[in-house]
Formats: sequence, structure tokens, C-alpha cells
Amino acid sequence: MNDETQASSGKKKIFVVGADDYNLSLIEKIPGSENWELIRTLEYSDVQPASGRIDFDELYEHARSIIDAHGGKPDAIIGYLDFPVTSLVSLLRRDYAMPGASPEAVAKCEHKYWARLKEKEAFPDGTPEVRAINPFDPENAKKEAPDYPFWLKPVKGHSSVLGFLVEDEEEFDEALHACRQKIHLIGEPFNAFLDKLEDRSEIDGIDGNFAVAEQLISAKRQFTLEGYVWQGETRIYGAVESLREGEHASSFSRYQYPADLPEEVIERATEITGKMMTAIGYDGSPFNVEFFYDPESGDLHLLEINARISKSHSPLFHMVDGAAHQKVAIELSMGLEPDMPHREGKDAIAGKFMLRSFEADGIVKRVPSSEEIAELKRILPDFDANVLVEKDQRLSDMFFQDSYSYELADIFLGGDDKDMLEDAYNRILASLPIYIQPLPEKV
Repeated sequence: MNDETQASSGKKKIFVVGADDYNLSLIEKIPGSENWELIRTLEYSDVQPASGRIDFDELYEHARSIIDAHGGKPDAIIGYLDFPVTSLVSLLRRDYAMPGASPEAVAKCEHKYWARLKEKEAFPDGTPEVRAINPFDPENAKKEAPDYPFWLKPVKGHSSVLGFLVEDEEEFDEALHACRQKIHLIGEPFNAFLDKLEDRSEIDGIDGNFAVAEQLISAKRQFTLEGYVWQGETRIYGAVESLREGEHASSFSRYQYPADLPEEVIERATEITGKMMTAIGYDGSPFNVEFFYDPESGDLHLLEINARISKSHSPLFHMVDGAAHQKVAIELSMGLEPDMPHREGKDAIAGKFMLRSFEADGIVKRVPSSEEIAELKRILPDFDANVLVEKDQRLSDMFFQDSYSYELADIFLGGDDKDMLEDAYNRILASLPIYIQPLPEKV
């Protein structure tokens, strides 16, 4: 389609950074999407390479060249993936003078230490103890660290990579060593983003190759608020519950929407979120905020802020509310107040189940065939699956994984209630087995 045809069609040009077929198909199901032209601006494989190696400046220039090649000012630029997409989108919006949160506001969400500094400003007595740790200076790292136990994480995390529960000095040494081996894979491209900020004096010297050591705040329940800021007002349109499994209950097993939580808890979390977004100076963009909740004590702790929608939640909003929440991101980027439907989908509840292996390492010996998946879709119409491994793949070669498990497949389900979801999931596990041949841990 040439520029003249595009203009005559009247469609709005929506540039999707880090595009993939599945999420584009969800966007195409949003009411009104027939008025949008979705333009793939970098592929998923460009921004989430299997090797984990990201050239931020190259991606930035490539994205600009794609946008410029279409002529005229973009109508919207969106993304729904973690780093580098969230950072790229903020820079591109600045370049093309479009609505949205500034790169500085995005960085204050994405940089874990900076985010805690802003939280401390808003909540002086309620922020967990956090220390900036240089893994390349282990002697000083041990002096700076809080008392055991604590979590050690990169200042810019991704899929819980290099996140460690540290309970003694031996585990701290092991975690610091692991950080020294791999932290640069995200740290250096994140530094390339930080270099493009107009002001980062609040975190001077604490760059992407640092980690943070945080006191434990985990609790029995975890949930996420999906929302946005419109003209300075924080608005929440959904709460998604996160269920965890594994030795440290740190690996996600399921996201469930809507969250089964007291309304009072959602209201408290919403108030905390509003104060945080104001402290950060965040406006005109979507976000999601993760919380821990202890039902016995009533304690509520902010875990982290993500300056984007969660792609994992998109199918859940589609099934329950009638539209994937990319709708919110697109409308905000167009300078419009979002109009997200509520409970207009065909399901009362929806879940994303994450099938995991907790083996130290292994070889994938069997994966479900497309025919097997298609047959289950025929029987279970509110089912979809995304198998993340291939036959003969070694688990330890997968990069974007947490420190304690490997994610093998994502399974999306909708239904009338939680029991229906769990029954369907158990049926799927029996019908779509993934076989792993265990191996000793890769060294």
C-alpha cells in the first residue's frame, strides 16, 4: 500500500514495537480495530532474541527507520513487552512529539533502585530496605548488603533472570558470581537507554550493571493492578491474581482474572499506586503494578512497577472484558481517553497457566504437535496454547527464565469459575505431555 492509498483509506497508523502474530491477532479482535493499520516495528525475535544479546542503539535506529519509511507522523506507537521495548517506545514517542510518559518517568519505573527511591519519597515509613550492590566489587557488596535473608536482583530485571533468594554468605557469593557472568546482557543495553535521558542525577553511578538487595516482603497472595494515568489521574481497570509455585514460591504458575480479593485491598492498592505514579511524574501511558498481600496481617507491599501493559494478561482481558488491553495503550498513544469495556466477554474468569520444569537441566524429548493442540481447541473452545520449547532443546540454553525453573508452555483458558479452569487444565496436561530427560546442572 503506497502513501496515497494509506491516506485515502483513512486508517490510523499504529506502530507496534516487538510485534508477534498472536498479539496482533488479539488487537485485530478489538472493536474498532478495522480503523487501524497495524505496522510491525521490529519483530518479537529482534527484541527478545534467544541468545539474550541486545544491541539497543541498533534496535532504536531500526525502529526509527521503519517509522520514517511510512511517511508522516505516526498516529500511535505501542509495545507490550519488557525491556528493551518499553524503553524504546518512550524514546520514539519523544522523538515524534507524541503523547505518553517521558523516558525519565519510564526509567524511574524500570530501574529498581530508582523506583524504590521514589517510593521512599511517597511512603517514608512503608518502603522496604534496599541497597545498591555492585557485583563486580564483592568485598564492598558484602559490606553494603542488608542482613540475611534478602532478594538479590539486577536493577533492570527481565523475566526474573538473575533473581536470587540469598540466605547466607555462600549463596551471596554464588549469586554475585552469576550476576558477574550475565548481568551485562541486559545491563549494557539498559545503560544505552539511560544515556539518552535528560536527567538521571538521582541515581548517578548506579547503572544497569548494578543489582539491588531488598529485604523480604513476599506474602501468601500476589496480584497486579493494570491501569493508566490520564491527565494526572490514575485509573485502574483490572486486578489479576498471580499464583506461585516452586521451592521459594517465586515461579509463577498461573495468572487469573479477575483476582479473587477483597474490594478493600484493591482500593488500598489503587491509592498507593496513585501516589507512586504522581511521585514518578508518570502520565499519558499504561502501567501495571505488582503487590504482595498478607490476608492474615492485612499488610500490603508494592513489589514493582512496569511502564507497560502485560502481554500475559491480554488474552485474559479479551476473554472476560471483551477486548485485549492493547486497546488502552493504543488510545492513550493517540491522545485519547481510553474506553475499556468491562465484563463484556464470554467468560466469567480466565487464566494463563505456565507449565514449568524444576529440573536442574534437561533435554526436551517430546512436545505436543499442532494436530494435538488443534484437537483440544475443538473440544475446549476457550483454550489456546503457546509451546515455548522444541524437541531436542536443552533447557539451560533458554535465556529469559527465572533462577529456579524453566517455562515450557503457556496455556490460556476461560470458563465460568475457578474449578472449571483447573479441571480443563488438568485435562490438557494429560493430553499434551512434554517429556524432559533430566541432566546434571549445566556448568
